[in-house]
Amino acid sequence: MKKIIALILCTALLASCSTNEGTETEAANENIENPNVQLNIKTMSDNIVEYEENDFYTDWEDENPIYITLNNSSAKVEGSGAEVNGNIITVKSPGTFVISGKLDDGQIIVDSESDDAVKLVLNNAEINCSDNSPVYIKNSGKTIISLAENTENTVTDGGSYNLSDGEDEPDAAIFSKSDLTINGPGSLTVNANYNNGIKGKDNLIITGGSIAVNSVDDGLTGRDLLAVSDADITITSQGDGIKSTNDEDETMGNIVLQSGNLVISSGAKGMEAENTITIIDGKFTINSTDDSLHSNKNIDISGGEFDITSEDDGIHADSSINIDGGTINILKSYEGIESANINISEGTMKIKSSDDGINVAGGNDGSSINGRESQSSFASKENYSLNILDGSIYIDASGDGLDANGSIYMSGGTVIVNGPVSNGNGALDYDQTFEISGGLLVATGSAGMAQSPSESSSQNSVLINYSQIQSAGTIANISDESGNSLVTFAPSKDYQTLLISTPDIELNSIYQLYTGGSSTETDAYGLSVNGTYTNGTKLTDFTVSKSVLSITETGEESAGSFMPGQRGAGGKEGGMSPGMNNAGENNRPEAPGDFEGEMPEMPQNIPDFENQMPTDITEN
Repeated sequence: MKKIIALILCTALLASCSTNEGTETEAANENIENPNVQLNIKTMSDNIVEYEENDFYTDWEDENPIYITLNNSSAKVEGSGAEVNGNIITVKSPGTFVISGKLDDGQIIVDSESDDAVKLVLNNAEINCSDNSPVYIKNSGKTIISLAENTENTVTDGGSYNLSDGEDEPDAAIFSKSDLTINGPGSLTVNANYNNGIKGKDNLIITGGSIAVNSVDDGLTGRDLLAVSDADITITSQGDGIKSTNDEDETMGNIVLQSGNLVISSGAKGMEAENTITIIDGKFTINSTDDSLHSNKNIDISGGEFDITSEDDGIHADSSINIDGGTINILKSYEGIESANINISEGTMKIKSSDDGINVAGGNDGSSINGRESQSSFASKENYSLNILDGSIYIDASGDGLDANGSIYMSGGTVIVNGPVSNGNGALDYDQTFEISGGLLVATGSAGMAQSPSESSSQNSVLINYSQIQSAGTIANISDESGNSLVTFAPSKDYQTLLISTPDIELNSIYQLYTGGSSTETDAYGLSVNGTYTNGTKLTDFTVSKSVLSITETGEESAGSFMPGQRGAGGKEGGMSPGMNNAGENNRPEAPGDFEGEMPEMPQNIPDFENQMPTDITEN
């Protein structure tokens, strides 16, 4: 069978399209300006889905099909290749079988010894089974379920299965022991009252259709691979929404989403992969009690639109998260994005978290680093880092805004942090170093744990330490000596520190700090870069005498920021720099507990932040 190679995205994370991985690594490290940082660069083409021609076929009428007509408690077969025994219809050989009608309480079983494909066309079929899997693919080289155009099909099981002693399978309303593909323009509703919705013990590939799954456990499972292209899928599950579970082969256990529209409401994780989740494009609405996107290894995102509501992490991977595009809106989370290494080279992100916004190699929730049973511990945090090369990132965090139990490197992009109001956390929190060489960084928060970038940074930063807490919405402005506005910002939360780093801040130059007033060209987050600023109250002049300048609002140089390494994950350890406030307490919320009770309902209209993310946030 001819193979069609799809999902080949020759895009290296943190670099443009190339096949020279060594050159990309050197270039990326050069941008970061730290030769000791080894970025975990991998091409997304490592995860290739090999589609076959029959994964997309729809011309079943030209394939001399065998027609199976369901008639409540029995069925009629027109042709050879299938047998009827009471309420059990067994397909015994390859071919195309068109199924229509209603089966009250029985099974469609595929049991073919051939390596050739069995094609089941659901043509307004309703298949019910009270004590077993209504569609059970017991043996087949490959099975394809095609949803005929303009048809509505339903598969429903009962609350308990009558299995042989010692057997625990089948355990899904549609269950396959071999590769399973679902395609076609029709619709399919799966009601799984016993356990899982649709489960493939090898590959589960969906290349079309409008599919709704309601399950008491997991929605969709492909053990080796779960791949979706151009399908409209809605899942309501009390377990995980979609998952891939092979933990025995390091090349398997993947989820690859090329396109389509997925709406997931789950009582556990929204998506879970044993290996890698690769998302190329598509639209995703996820409401989950556990992590919305979770991988035990890596998550690679190069596109797509995401609306995420999570009681735990929004996006979590044990090894690395690589974001090279897309629009990610995390409306609610415990921690927004968390992994050992996080690389952001493009994309727009909005993150709202009750704890840390972006967290590297840390966290204290159940799925976080070192927080899950049988998860390997990190030997050292020195090699873990947050790398920002480009993109637009907005964070509203009750905990730390950017938190790295390791290092942070920023060479481009725009990062806005409305950080914590509690002195037990800071807008920035890192243990090793924070090298900034480009981009715009604006971060506000409390004073007790405030940090600024490292003095070795090639781009200059100014940290303003206010003597009193400033009310939310109070405008802060930095202008040059001639009165030209550089940055104007109106934080959405109370704040006592303001950090600004931009290429426009030059060493040994004089700047002015203002409060109040108004500014033109203000975006949805109260940020104006190089806009016209008027009617503010001047607080002080100051000279940028060093790469990281810390001053009070009256222009006096302050003792600086909280030093790296003085606190561990969560800011609980160590002391303060001389002169800094040490009255802050740790008010981290409790980690979410296990899911209990009824499934949360997917909101009809998922709320956005009070303000929408602008299409593009750039420096002028």
